[in-house]
Amino acid sequence: MFDSFALLTVSETAVMLRYSSSTIYVLIRSGKLKAMKRGKSYFIAKSSIQDYIDTLMP
Repeated sequence: MFDSFALLTVSETAVMLRYSSSTIYVLIRSGKLKAMKRGKSYFIAKSSIQDYIDTLMP
């Protein structure tokens, strides 16, 4: 479904999931959403977003 190598910022991820940016940071810190840190910024692979969505579906 997603191009697994595409990286999104926290803001872009928040828009995609319709969450606030602070919620995305909470998900990253809790380990529920995998992200990589480059400098002071986090980047989330689209495949990680799909993995997170899959955990929400029963």
